[in-house]
This record gives sequence, structure tokens and C-alpha cells, in this order.
Amino acid sequence: MPVTFSSLFPGDAGARIIRLRWLMLLAASVLLCALRWRGIVLPWALCAQALATLAVINLALQFNGLARWRGINPLALGLFADVLALTEILAFSGGAANPLASLYLPPILFAALLLPVHFAWTLGGLSLLAYGSLFFWHLPWPLAGDDAAYAFTLHLVGMWLTFALSMVLIIGFVSRLAGELVLREAALSAAREAQLRNEQLVALGVQAASAAHTLSTPLGTLSLLADELADSYADDPELGEDLRLMQQQLAVCRAGLSRLREDAEVSGEHLPLFDALAARIAGWRTLRPDVALHWQGPQSGGPLFAADHGFWAALFNLLNNAADAGGGKVELAAALEGDSLQLAITNREGCLSAAQLARAGLAMLPSDKPAGMGIGVLLSHVTLSRLGGSLTLSNDQAGGVRASLCLPLSGRAP
Repeated sequence: MPVTFSSLFPGDAGARIIRLRWLMLLAASVLLCALRWRGIVLPWALCAQALATLAVINLALQFNGLARWRGINPLALGLFADVLALTEILAFSGGAANPLASLYLPPILFAALLLPVHFAWTLGGLSLLAYGSLFFWHLPWPLAGDDAAYAFTLHLVGMWLTFALSMVLIIGFVSRLAGELVLREAALSAAREAQLRNEQLVALGVQAASAAHTLSTPLGTLSLLADELADSYADDPELGEDLRLMQQQLAVCRAGLSRLREDAEVSGEHLPLFDALAARIAGWRTLRPDVALHWQGPQSGGPLFAADHGFWAALFNLLNNAADAGGGKVELAAALEGDSLQLAITNREGCLSAAQLARAGLAMLPSDKPAGMGIGVLLSHVTLSRLGGSLTLSNDQAGGVRASLCLPLSGRAP
């Protein structure tokens, strides 16, 4: 199936052609009035009939009055009507000698851009036959008092007007379609990149599920052994402390495997925004006691909020990246702007290259410490996009790397 402009912009192109046809009808009416005012003799009733027929067809196309006629392409019918009306006007005003004959070209151009190639060739052939027939059948060229010099001047002016009109039509219409095509190609390219990221995430999800299934039994066995060893060496304070730490870390691993089943579920608990954020950050701090977190912004209050587990996982990924890259020091700024939660996570060490900034969150890139950009950023980027938010990375002017999160809150309150 050939790709045409109409396959990309069927509604927009058809509506634009209809509006353009109304402008052309208005211009033709003004021109006929000007010719009559100048004393040019024409069969006014026949000319008015041609313009009225085209206006009726355009009105039917605008209000979809031909929808019941199956098999009729409205755009093709309109362009055919343009050629027919132009042929009538030319036949009533000098035939092929009329400089307006060049207006056969715009409908053919639009057909080549907007319709299948066979119709463009068909319309071009019909236009060529109609133009040729005007050499043999037409009413005489209108003269004002049999003044040949005046008629020649009128012909030159008509040629200039025809060229100007064709130029405006071609440049205005084609350049607009070309610009829309560029935008559509950019959107398709972004969609392809998003599809590639989704495919990568599906592959990661399969691997994560496989790893969770594989690790669940060994973790259970290690937990039992750690419990037995803790009971056996309860009298050894130093070894007992190490065993308790081992039990805690194994519990964290089991909780991580359990969250794999919960990430797709939305929490039904609604809490004030910053209370929920403070509670989650407090839980993260217990897992990363080595990190010094400097929090700027409110730590309580805000609108009622319930985010799914994916958002918190995305947030913790970025906090862990910043902590690892920043030598155990992280800055977190939280604010409510309009109906969006704005978070900024900053570490003060390292920086990202221009190439890393351009691809951050778009592909699985190897981590380059101390910049700290890896697969966690990709997962966070996709998660926030799924929630309607955004994630951007930048080099902070004061040094280090800043991750800026935006999460819309509309529709998340009860």
C-alpha cells in the first residue's frame, strides 16, 4: 500500500482543501464582478452556473452530504469538480487563450500529494484532454471595443495573476503538508524508541521473574540456616550481631521478591502527600543508614495522595544512584507546584557528558560513576512516563548531577 500525504493527514488535508475551494470561489466571484464593472462582455449566467455548481458540491463535501454514496472519495470528487468548473469558465471566456488555463496544475498537484497515483494520472489525463478541447470549442475572447492592445494587456495581467495564485497555493499548501510530515515523522520516531524501551523492559521483567523464582528457594534455605545459627550461637555476642544483620538482609531480599508481585497494584491507602513521602523516605533511610540525606521542603501535609509501588521504586532507584555517585551524600528538594509534585535529587560529585544527557532514560547505558547513570534511570524514566510524569537529568551549576521528577497529582486524590 503506497504511503501518501492523505494516509497521514486524511481529515486535515480534506478540510483544508474545502476551505481553499471557498477562497477560490470568492476570488472568482470578485474577479467576475471586476470584469463586468470594466465592461467586459461574458455569458454571465453560464459563468455563475459553473461557480454555483462547484459551490454546491463543496457545501456537500463540507457537511458530509455524500456519506451515503459508498465508493466515492470526497477528496477526489472535489478535485474533479475543480477541473470541470475551470473548464466551463475557460470555455465561456476565450478557451485555451485564457491565461487562467494554468490553474489546471494545482488540482493535479493536490491529487499527486493526497491521493493514489492512479487517480493523479487519471485527473492529469482528463485535464490535458479538457485543455486540448478548448482549442476547438470555446466562446470568443472578450474584447472591449475590439481593442486588440487592451486584450493583450488583459491577457498579460491574467498570466501574472495566475502565476501569483499558483505560487501561493503551491508554497502555502505543500510547505504546510511538508512541515506536518516532519512533525509526524518525529512522533513516529519517538514512538519507535518508546516501543524499543518497552520491549527491553518486557525482557527485563521476564528475567526478573525467572530470577525471583530461582532465588526464592535458596533465600528460604539461607533464612532457616541463619535462624538456626542465631539460636546455636546466642551466647556469642559478636557472632550473634553478625547473624542478626544477616537475617535482616535476607528479610530485605525476601521483601524485594514480594514487591515483584505488588508493583502492578495501586495502593488503596490515601495519605497527605508529604506525610506519605516522609514515611517512604524514612523506610529507605533504614536500608541506607550510610547515606546523609538533606531534605528541603515540607515533610508533612499536602493533598491526599496514593501512588502505586512503581513510583516509589523509581524514586528509590534515583536516590540509590545519587547516594552511590555522591559519596553517601544526597540532597532532596520537594515542592508542590499547581497539581504536580516536583522532586529534585542532587549529588554533588561527578557530571554527565552531553551524550549521556541526550540518551539518559532512553536506553540501557552502562553506569559511569560518579555520574551514576545506568539501568535504574531507564526503569525510573519509563515508570514515570507510564504515570504521566517526567524525568530529566542535568548537570547542576553548583556541581554534581540533578534528577528532576514531575508527577501530576490530578486524578490521584479520592
